[in-house]
Amino acid sequence: MIEAQQQQRELLAIYRDDPCRTLPNAFWKTATQLGSSSHLSLQRDQAGHLTSLMLWVEDRLMAFWCANPEENVPCQLEVSSLPFALVHNNAFPIFRQSSFSRREAYFRLICTQPPKGSMPPGFRFETVDNATQIPAVAQMITDCYQDKQVSESIVRSWLGHPVYDPTLWVWVVEILTGKKVGLGIAEKDIRVPETSLEWIQVLPKYRGLGIGTAVVIELCKRAWQDGEFIIVSGKVNSNSQPEKLYRRCGFTGTDVWWLLVA
Repeated sequence: MIEAQQQQRELLAIYRDDPCRTLPNAFWKTATQLGSSSHLSLQRDQAGHLTSLMLWVEDRLMAFWCANPEENVPCQLEVSSLPFALVHNNAFPIFRQSSFSRREAYFRLICTQPPKGSMPPGFRFETVDNATQIPAVAQMITDCYQDKQVSESIVRSWLGHPVYDPTLWVWVVEILTGKKVGLGIAEKDIRVPETSLEWIQVLPKYRGLGIGTAVVIELCKRAWQDGEFIIVSGKVNSNSQPEKLYRRCGFTGTDVWWLLVA
């Protein structure tokens, strides 16, 4: 069995080569779960190329990718009894016949060149003051969804993330009224190095003006360093169609991950 620190080193090396294929989310979110209850299984061909990756945390399959599902089929007992799995689309045929009450597909995209663009006229960026504006951040996110609420305590907990960067929390402000109409939050992991876009919000009344695109570009500009990449994920069938937004900003990729819950 690979020890936790070695698991992290091996996983990070693979992730740097192909982040969207390796894990369903930003590296740090998986790395924090590695420990005595985790098990990383890697298979390679004779040339040393990776052919499958399987990461377990207790009985939860936190990441599974394989080059050929016909040659890399997990034990059928494991598949049928799984309470939770995150499975790359390449491996999804193995799970297609299994019974899960929840199946959701999430795209994973990457940007390796800083995108170009500017804010539409009449708006400006301001850095969020997290000493005083956490309630406003929580309210903005809640106002942008019909079926989701984010509490102040949850937003405040993000300040404790090891990848928290205060410069990557930005407001969009309407110049004429001073009203906050949009929000962007990203996180930066210097170990990888990567930046992950976490929240891109625009109030419904102000959508369709190019503000969302401007937020993505601004966060990428603020985060960018040579050799870095920026990643993002989102629900494939979301009504707001976020994938189109990110692709307009230069994000690319074909990787899709399935969230499967018994």
